[in-house]
Amino acid sequence: MSAPPLLAVSILFFALADLWLAFPQIDLAVAGLFWTPEGGFAARGALWEQFMYGSIDEALVIVGLGLIGAWAIGRWHASAASSALSGIDAPEAKAMRVVLTRRGDLRLAKPSKVSAARLVSGRQLGFLLLLLALVPGLVVNQVFKEHWGRARPIQLEQFGGHQTFTPAFVVSDQNGGSFSSGHVAAAAWLVAVPVVLFGVSSIWTGAALLYLLAMVLARMAAGAHFLSDTLTSILLVWLGFLILQRLFSLEPPGTSILGSHPDSSSDSDSDSGAVSDRNARAEPLLQRQAKAPAKQARR
Repeated sequence: MSAPPLLAVSILFFALADLWLAFPQIDLAVAGLFWTPEGGFAARGALWEQFMYGSIDEALVIVGLGLIGAWAIGRWHASAASSALSGIDAPEAKAMRVVLTRRGDLRLAKPSKVSAARLVSGRQLGFLLLLLALVPGLVVNQVFKEHWGRARPIQLEQFGGHQTFTPAFVVSDQNGGSFSSGHVAAAAWLVAVPVVLFGVSSIWTGAALLYLLAMVLARMAAGAHFLSDTLTSILLVWLGFLILQRLFSLEPPGTSILGSHPDSSSDSDSDSGAVSDRNARAEPLLQRQAKAPAKQARR
């Protein structure tokens, strides 16, 4: 029987710490791959490296505002959906839910039968924002980077600098900010967003993983971080994800339900024809609900 994910990732984290404490020269060997005596860390200042370095702030702002905006739109449509559903008899609405279609229409249907817009629920929004604040924001940037003191590769004597190398997971007096990587932690959080909203196998998760790998490469190639710094940040975000997942009952990735009957989750309807018939009968009701305020206004 396989170990629970949280236990498995915790074991992986401590195994990584043990490995780097036993063989700290791994960091120096990997960093040396990006450094030459003549050119130093040649990728530092390159266009692609500067793009990766500067893009993370914009990405966090865009994704964060996008999440909040999608949640706000979902709340607005949920109010309209609840009003529409209130006018339908309970037997007719049983096992059915109001969803927002890709065209922006409200329809009454079984969730598995309708492809709905990917709106963000309150639980998903709270989960993702709390994960961002606690791990990349607090643990990585405020605890480790501010107080661990590990010198960056580019600052070391081995690579033309003047500071002393300190193994990973060992508090240093070099006043550096190498351990661990804030940029990589933020990029790892960007992977968590499509995982929560669309699932692990979605194309958006794949794109976010590619961005994360590019960020790891950019930070090491610039001499800003060791391999252990980047892996530690990824595992910290992963651990935070799994711990918070225990506290939040997240909806499965996929369609976002805007309104539902309280008993809808306990009933099933395998007959797609019956679903279509209910849709046909429900749509006029939804249309009348939408037109009613306009008629009252004319009166």
